[in-house]
Amino acid sequence: MKNDSMLHGQARLIVQDNKAAKQEIELAIGNLKDGDYIILIMDDTKNKSLPQLKYLFGVVLKTISEQLPTHPPVDALYRYFEEIYAPIHVCDLPGGEKYEYFNLKNEKASEMNEVIERIIHHVNTEWGIKVVLKDKTKMPEAKELWAGAYTEQWNLPLSKLNK
Repeated sequence: MKNDSMLHGQARLIVQDNKAAKQEIELAIGNLKDGDYIILIMDDTKNKSLPQLKYLFGVVLKTISEQLPTHPPVDALYRYFEEIYAPIHVCDLPGGEKYEYFNLKNEKASEMNEVIERIIHHVNTEWGIKVVLKDKTKMPEAKELWAGAYTEQWNLPLSKLNK
């Protein structure tokens, strides 16, 4: 059984003095089976809001979607709650114009936690939906799963398999 969201090859790329040590990458790529692949390169610094995003999308919004009679898509629920609870950012444009926008996916972990708590409270009190609290779940720690979670949040394909 193929799993499109898992990495099928993994290697560490270290860049020092603007030069990449490519041997490990070349070995990993050389071991891939015939197919069409997309390579995702991301830095190894921990994305502090990734666990919150995975919980938000994989537990909170998914639970809400499943329990609402109309089963709205998770992405639609995300945008709905982002407009209600995400901090508003403002940027100045030419001519004195100001543009307000949301950027929940790039908020600090503490801001993400606050937004998630507000969403859970909202659906519990307004819609009667109970969501499993984060401390009752176990977040994946394998780098393959973190990479999968990362790409899911931005709708990036991690790999394409032969179909």
